[in-house]
Amino acid sequence: MDGDPHQLYSRLELIAPTRFAGLRHDTRTGLELRREWNGGAGYQFDIEFPPQVEFNGVQGYDRPRRFDATPALTTTALYGDDRIATTVAGMPLNIQAGLRLDLLHDGGSWTGGVRDAALGPRLQLEATPGSRVRLRAGAGRVVKVPSLGDLSPGSQYYDLVNFNYYANNPAERRAILTTRILDRTNPALAMMRADKAEVGVEVSLGRGGQVTLVGYADRIRNAVGLRALPTFLIRERLGVDSATIGTGRPPAVLPTPLGRDSIPTLIDQPANNLDLRSRGLELTAIIPEIRPLKTRVDVQGAWTWSTLPDAGIQFVNSFTEFQLSQQVPRAPYWESLTRKGERLLVTTRVIHQQPKAGLVITGTIQFTLREVRQDIGGTDSLSFAGYLTRGGALVPVPAADRGRAEYADIRLARNGLIDPQVAPPDWLFSLQVSKTLPLDGRLSFYAFNAFDRIGSYGGRTTVPRFYSPVRFGFEVTMPLLGLK
Repeated sequence: MDGDPHQLYSRLELIAPTRFAGLRHDTRTGLELRREWNGGAGYQFDIEFPPQVEFNGVQGYDRPRRFDATPALTTTALYGDDRIATTVAGMPLNIQAGLRLDLLHDGGSWTGGVRDAALGPRLQLEATPGSRVRLRAGAGRVVKVPSLGDLSPGSQYYDLVNFNYYANNPAERRAILTTRILDRTNPALAMMRADKAEVGVEVSLGRGGQVTLVGYADRIRNAVGLRALPTFLIRERLGVDSATIGTGRPPAVLPTPLGRDSIPTLIDQPANNLDLRSRGLELTAIIPEIRPLKTRVDVQGAWTWSTLPDAGIQFVNSFTEFQLSQQVPRAPYWESLTRKGERLLVTTRVIHQQPKAGLVITGTIQFTLREVRQDIGGTDSLSFAGYLTRGGALVPVPAADRGRAEYADIRLARNGLIDPQVAPPDWLFSLQVSKTLPLDGRLSFYAFNAFDRIGSYGGRTTVPRFYSPVRFGFEVTMPLLGLK
C-alpha cells in the first residue's frame, strides 16, 4: 500500500456585530473550500506473489490500483447565521439561526461543475428561566459528503475459468482464465442529509455540580450503502486434444469452444440506499466534589433506539452456488429488510485528586444494562419479491401469484435473519493515573479493561458479548534542560 494523502481546507469568515430593531445581532458569513486527494502509487504487489492465490472461478480478488488516478474530493460551502441576545419577561434568551449551502463538485476541481447541492438550515434557542436552570432546543440539517472511496470505488474483477487441467505431472498442467473488469462507479451518488432535533435542560447543583438531560431524534436520509446491481457474464468452455495428454507438456487447446455459459453476478455499487433513524436520551450528572475525600463522581447515561431500513436485495442461499451451477435457472431474492437496535449504557467515573502531590486517579466503570438487536423481514416461503435469471434480470412476482405451481422451485424460507438478541447486563472497568514529576514532568498510566473481562454469556442472547483484552500503557514526559 503506497499512499500519499493530502487535505486542503480554507475558510474565509466575516463577523459583523450590529444593532437592528433594538436588538444586538452578531451576523456571520463565510466561505469554505475543501479538497482531499491521494497522490500515492496505490495498491501494488509483485505479480509473482499476489496477496491471494485462490479463486472460485467466478470472482477474483484485489488488483493493483493507482491512487493518483482517482479524482479528488472537492467541496464548497457558503454559510451565514445570526445570533441574537435578548430578554423576554425578564428571562435571558439567546437565538441563533443560520443557513448553509454545500456544493459537491465533479471532476476533482472547483471549476468542474456541481455534482450535488444541499441546503442546511439551523435554529437554536437557549433560555435561562432561573439562575440554576437553562433550557436548550435546536433543530437543523447537516450535510455529509460521501468518502473518496465511495465516489471513486475500485473496479470489480471476475476470473472466469475457461479450462483447467490439473495433471499429476506439473509440466502437463494448464489453466486458462478470462478476467472481466466491471466499473463500480455510481455517477448519481449524492450527499447525505442528516436531520437533527434535540431539546435539553441543564440544572446547576453548585460547587461545580451539574445535571443535564437531553432528548434527541436524528434521521440520515440517503445514507451511503452498497447496492447489488445484477448483470451477467459469458464464459467460454474450452476443450483439449486428447492426443496431446500425457506427452510431458501442457495439452493443446481446441480452436473451437465446446460451449458457452451465462454467469450471473452482482456489482457492489455505492448508492444512497439507506435511511437511518435514531432517537434517545442522554443524562449527564456531575456530583459536587466530596471535599473531605477530594473525590468527584461523574455519571453519564445514554439510552438509544435505532432503525435502519435497507433498500437493497438479499438472497437466501449462497449466491456463488447459483453462479456456478448451470442447472439452476433462477434464484429468488428478497427485499425490505429492517434492522433495529436498542442500547442502554451507563458510564460512571470516580475522580480522586491530591493537588499537593500532583496526583489524579480516575476509575471508570462502563455498565451495559440493555442491548437488543433484531432483523425484521418476511421469512416464510411466500415472502420472496421475485427471482433473478441467469441473464442477470430481476423479475418481480406479485404477492398474489407467488403460490402458483410455476414458482414452486423458488418458494424457499428466508434465512439469515436474527431473532431479537437480548444480551445480559455486563460491566467493564478501566483505570487512569496521572502524576506530576519534577521540572514540569508527568507520568501517566492507563489500563483499559483492567480486570481482563472476556464478556458475558447466558440470558436470551445467541451471541455472547466479547470485550477487548486488557490494554495498558505508560507515558513519561520530561523536559530536557541545557540544550542549545
